[in-house]
Amino acid sequence: MDEQFGLDTVAAEEAVVSVFKQIVAVLARQADAAIDDPALLQLANRLFAAFARAGEEGMTAEQIRAACADYPDEAIDNRLGVLRKLGAIQPAFDKPYQREYRASFTSYVSMLFVQRMLVRGGQSELHQLLTMEKIRLEGGQGTAEEALEVVVGITTALRLLVAELVALTVGGTVEALLERAPLLWNAKSLIDQASAVHEILLEFWPELSRQCGQLRSAIAAYGDASTNASARLMAAAGTSRALNLLPPEMWKRFARQATVEELAAVLADQVFDAPSPWHDVADLAEAVAGRPQPTSGRSTPPRSRVPDDDERPSQEWSDAEAERLAGVAEEVLNGGDSVAVEHLLSTVDWVTARRVLADLVAASNNDRLGYRLAWSGPVQVRAGSVPSWLTRGVFERVRRPA
Repeated sequence: MDEQFGLDTVAAEEAVVSVFKQIVAVLARQADAAIDDPALLQLANRLFAAFARAGEEGMTAEQIRAACADYPDEAIDNRLGVLRKLGAIQPAFDKPYQREYRASFTSYVSMLFVQRMLVRGGQSELHQLLTMEKIRLEGGQGTAEEALEVVVGITTALRLLVAELVALTVGGTVEALLERAPLLWNAKSLIDQASAVHEILLEFWPELSRQCGQLRSAIAAYGDASTNASARLMAAAGTSRALNLLPPEMWKRFARQATVEELAAVLADQVFDAPSPWHDVADLAEAVAGRPQPTSGRSTPPRSRVPDDDERPSQEWSDAEAERLAGVAEEVLNGGDSVAVEHLLSTVDWVTARRVLADLVAASNNDRLGYRLAWSGPVQVRAGSVPSWLTRGVFERVRRPA
């Protein structure tokens, strides 16, 4: 479990670094100029928090090191040197031999921008861009050069967005598509905003009709790409309604990240035992994948209405099953009118309790019998007990047998 948590942590840190590299790539002079260690980003965040607490007086180099004492001295010196050279940390006062520094507001806001880009994948910036451009161009304000810049920029952004989304939908896995779901958020709103900007451009700058046609094409392509991606996600969700068909990665991710309350809420109205710990998730998934498939669509041949010599009519089978269930119910009630399910399941092994529970459910669902199985309260997680998951319930008599 510790190893899994470690792997998840590394994956999350690599995602942060990946987004950061993409953001600064257009400004980097060399390929190795960007940060490739998540700890350096965390250290920068710690530095800005310390400067915020210090206020207008700033901080000395010694105070900076004290605020980041849990980081190596080499890492602190490296960050201070880089941040000073790039202007993220500047002298607090314009005087000789001053020792105090202050942090740049612009640099910290850029960190907030990186964090939002990591969560939303850049789509929120595209929403804001479209909103600002619509306001700027309304009423025919601006020059033709500015209008051309707007239409080219929006078309390029949408085409890049479509290319990434199509690649994930056609060639990527469902897991990768789920992780990049921010590309699907508010797709209709994004299309409406882009269409509104297109109408303004075409109304006041008709000479840009060719470029506006390319924008219309990009908007339509994004609509198709988002629809196809959503259809694939919905199809995957449809086949995953049976819990035994969920991908093993989804089982493991939810089990690691969910709280006890979230785990309990999954089956709040059910009584069941957790899967045997010695059954590996991958083995369960392989067993499900290898289940027998129907080989043809041929229907079952019709059977004669005349029963065989050793075959009893279905009514007799039904009567026999009802009698058996009534016998089990009376044995469980032991002369009383109700019994707690918790008491029944806690006094026997789980294999027996599972069989008894199945019979009680069948007796409760049989309209010819006068018994009812009622559940109440949330599910309880009882580690080390049998069953380990339990919902309180009562098996009771509705009417006395005739």
